[in-house]
Amino acid sequence: MKLRDYRNKLKEMLMSISPEEGDVIADILLCEALNTERGYLLAHLDDETPRSIDAFVSGAVFELSLGKPLQYVLGKCNFYGYEINVGDGVFIPRSDTEIGVKAALGILKDGDLFADICSGSGCIAKAIAAEKPTVSGYALELSLKALPYTEKNLAEQRNVAVKRFDALDEDDYIELAAVMEKPLDLIICNPPYIPTDDILTLAPQVGFEPDTALDGGEDGLRYYRTVTALSPYILKRDGVLIYEIGINQCEDVSKIMQENGFQVAVIKDYGGIDRILVGKRCFD
Repeated sequence: MKLRDYRNKLKEMLMSISPEEGDVIADILLCEALNTERGYLLAHLDDETPRSIDAFVSGAVFELSLGKPLQYVLGKCNFYGYEINVGDGVFIPRSDTEIGVKAALGILKDGDLFADICSGSGCIAKAIAAEKPTVSGYALELSLKALPYTEKNLAEQRNVAVKRFDALDEDDYIELAAVMEKPLDLIICNPPYIPTDDILTLAPQVGFEPDTALDGGEDGLRYYRTVTALSPYILKRDGVLIYEIGINQCEDVSKIMQENGFQVAVIKDYGGIDRILVGKRCFD
């Protein structure tokens, strides 16, 4: 069978699973199966389809039909131009999170020290460390399922140390402070922020992602309260705290930060929604 015909049949199957993105997913799967780029694929549609790709493609279609996210099927995704390994037990990076990375990169100076709290896949720490090799930092994650991905994605970043860390445990902040050469210049944190009761209402694909990366407590603000309150253990007196927030959380999280001595600025996401809060510790 020609690649053109194989591609068309694959599109038909995937359109029944994902009507809005089926055609795009078809090309992604074919490129992955053939280990090639889309431009090459389109230029060789009259080639015969290798039988060797059938197992991968059929397996991927089956997993997608169950609602499994494409990123988990492929075992990877793109974040800030970098390939990030993902899988069961680790939160899939979102494009809006790149806005927080851009904010951090605009603030960090040569020699600065940062921490990525609730690091998950390590995508934030990876992007910051790779884009700004003159800084160093920590990727801090609690989940034993997520940590292997954190470590794998940061294996090439010699300027980042991966540590197991409970963002809600005061003792972990004290222990980290004890081993740091100096207080942090910047903390960036994309914590779980979905209210507990709202998790069951999320899209089916999100159900494949770990609850620990979603559940922000009864009102979704548990991590913001705790991380903000405990940040002085590890953040310098005029340091910066950057949060990603959920829809309609801007006012509440801003208040939490202000009550803890931070001046706060808001950055909107690509959809015009308040998404990133940048707080600078201030003292009279």
